[in-house]
Amino acid sequence: MSMFHSTVSRRQFMKALGLGGAGVGVTSLVRPVFHDLDELISDGAAHSGRPWWVKEVDKPTIDIDYSLMHRHDSTLQGQSSYMRAYYLGKDRVLASATTGAAYEKAQIAAGKPGWDTRFQALNNAYKRVAAATAPTWAETTVPAPSKSPAERGEPKWTGTPEEGTLLLRTAIRMYGGELMYPVEMSQEDKDHVVFANSDKANGDQYIDAWPPPATAARPIVFEAVDQPYSTTTKLVIPSNQDVFEWSMTMGGANELWRLAPTPCGSLANANTFNNVANCHASTYSFLRYLGYWMIGVIGNDTTYIGSEGAVAVLSGLGEASRQQLYTLTPEKGAPGRLYTPATNLPMASSKPIDAGLFRFCHSCHKCADHCPPGAISQAKEPTFERDAATAGSRDPASQPGYAGKTARWSVDGTKAFIQDSPLCRQFGLETGRCLVCWAECTFTTNRGSQIHQVIRSVISNFSALNGQAYKLGDLFGYGAWPRTAPDKIDHFFEYDLPVLGQDSTIPAHDGGYSKWKSPPFL
Repeated sequence: MSMFHSTVSRRQFMKALGLGGAGVGVTSLVRPVFHDLDELISDGAAHSGRPWWVKEVDKPTIDIDYSLMHRHDSTLQGQSSYMRAYYLGKDRVLASATTGAAYEKAQIAAGKPGWDTRFQALNNAYKRVAAATAPTWAETTVPAPSKSPAERGEPKWTGTPEEGTLLLRTAIRMYGGELMYPVEMSQEDKDHVVFANSDKANGDQYIDAWPPPATAARPIVFEAVDQPYSTTTKLVIPSNQDVFEWSMTMGGANELWRLAPTPCGSLANANTFNNVANCHASTYSFLRYLGYWMIGVIGNDTTYIGSEGAVAVLSGLGEASRQQLYTLTPEKGAPGRLYTPATNLPMASSKPIDAGLFRFCHSCHKCADHCPPGAISQAKEPTFERDAATAGSRDPASQPGYAGKTARWSVDGTKAFIQDSPLCRQFGLETGRCLVCWAECTFTTNRGSQIHQVIRSVISNFSALNGQAYKLGDLFGYGAWPRTAPDKIDHFFEYDLPVLGQDSTIPAHDGGYSKWKSPPFL
């Protein structure tokens, strides 16, 4: 069977890459050249289970200046009603529900593809019954969590950091998680990356009552204690212990993302929550059984330790993106839910990676080109500046409420493409949903053909071709279906999809039954 998609010829593929007359086969362009086994091992291709073009590096591909970075106030983010009102106006924010309902009614009345009764039923019938296992900070309400070694009268489990990594990674995989990469919390992380507070105060009740009280936005503090704990006014991390964060993903369904911005595009976001509460409760109990604590959450948007994207980049799970809010991974691209809990279980820190993903974003503007409100930056280069008026790509004059203001929602100290997060959130509320950028991302692809792995290796190794790779998304039928293939939507219920619409083999090396090659296993 040809490795090429059945509807795309080799000539079309070569032409799309700008290689139609080059006389060089794509495979020879991207094939790694190794002269002996030692060279293969030293390259890193043999030890991680990741594609060969994913390289470990000493520092992330996004520039970081810790002298500009402070512990971010997590209440200052686009989901906050106060923050949106600060830039977009109070009246517009308070009218969101009414505006969104009217928009949805208009789409249904117009007979837009993906808005009929079948899709409304699929989206509205989704239920997530997780109240009994809702996580908090260092505690969980899961019924009868595992007994600790002290409660059982046994010693705690001990092993090497590498064994600790494999132990937790395997457990998380069994509990429904996917990719998992740990990193020890450094002093720089404690001083700059960990949030100043958590429990985001998103509601309308704080529009005229800012800042929120400590009970609504509990400060995160470090204390010399044996166990982390929480009160009504603070969240405590032990300062006298080694703390290991891990970055992990939970699954997402590509076909649901591609329905954005229809109702089931919204379901794509909810679909990533299917097993998070169970995974959190099980992981918490697993670590407790071994004799270790866990803080942070797998599964909600409140008690986060810090920016999930930051730990994902520092641990090597993935790289930054033009869209700014999501992190791109070599295996999955954008789709999926990202979490960053922490523990005192010793683990072997992984390193940042260079898979060409963030570099590709410099040339590819696809998410920005198709962002309905113009919330994603079209800048050619990222910046350390945080000018709210120039965030995103919409005309600055169209949003006078941004003039003379900084982008308070964006973490300082990273050289990034600055997304207009308040506008992004507000537009989603006013239209009932959006998520188009997830669907349009060049890396939101399936694994049904090996050609997609070839494309990824081209992107990583031949940056001169990055501008051409944008074209391949439409060539292979990817992107948001309401734009690229509205006829496919009507046939959605005829597709033979995997369970939950998620390809569970994506993070599994060689089908899932190969051992990790050699230390440090990451």
